[in-house]
Amino acid sequence: MGDGFLKLPLSPDNDLRKMTVHEWLEQEHQNEKVIKAFWEILTVGALNTSINKASAKVLKDILFEIFFRGNRASTIVLPGVGLTEAYCNHAKKFIQDRGGQISTGEQVNKFITEDSRVRTIITNKRVLKNFKSILAAVPFYGLKKLYPAENIISDPGLKYSSILNVHIWLKVNRLKEKFYGLVDSQIHWIFNHGTHLTIVRSDADNLMEKSREEIFEIVKKELFRYFFIEGEDIKDYRIIKEKRATFIPSNDILNKRPGTVTNLSNLFLAGDWTDTDLPSTIESAVKSGRIAAEQLL
Repeated sequence: MGDGFLKLPLSPDNDLRKMTVHEWLEQEHQNEKVIKAFWEILTVGALNTSINKASAKVLKDILFEIFFRGNRASTIVLPGVGLTEAYCNHAKKFIQDRGGQISTGEQVNKFITEDSRVRTIITNKRVLKNFKSILAAVPFYGLKKLYPAENIISDPGLKYSSILNVHIWLKVNRLKEKFYGLVDSQIHWIFNHGTHLTIVRSDADNLMEKSREEIFEIVKKELFRYFFIEGEDIKDYRIIKEKRATFIPSNDILNKRPGTVTNLSNLFLAGDWTDTDLPSTIESAVKSGRIAAEQLL
């Protein structure tokens, strides 16, 4: 594992663009135990897709960012508050303090264009005409609902991978650690919030069509297998499926992700799927927003 971990960030990009992570691991003669216990966990955790689909080039880029940019780059951060409090509330205050307005619960339904510019925005509440520029922070499939996408950008041909979240409420929690990663399990990550556990399965396509009851049985089995938590210890549960949680960072789309500028002169794009050189992560979304803001300015 050690040699492979050091060799990947130093491997030529042109070679890695032609290989999946699994193909590269085979080339480097990584054994199955190491692949199962290290490389699969690393790839699925970072890219939310299997080693058979993920681009070796993308994994190289993310490893370089995490492990070769200094000690702080690889620090694990577990937020003490929810994402709304950690990110959204501060962003909302920043905008409002500078005279901006935020409208929630308002759905954009359509763009109307003229002379290669968006002239009108139609929402479920109003019609907007008095604006200079638009920053659309929506996924590609959302963009297609607003305006013919081929008139905005070329279709990047994105395919998607799912994430399954299972919330478990326990009568009594005997787990000691705040965070667990499981090897060779149907579930990948456990975040411990006291009597509330958040269980995450990345790359969860094979579970998306299963019923709530079937998924709950799988989770109960794994919790007993690893922690001796029994069904009678569980007070309640909730299952959330995200079928298009992230795009698959395959070699096919490396050069097809669009930039923030579009064929419409006043429409700009942001989102983790745009060309940020990062996989489908919150870091990619933040970087895309920064790039888009610079273009707008």
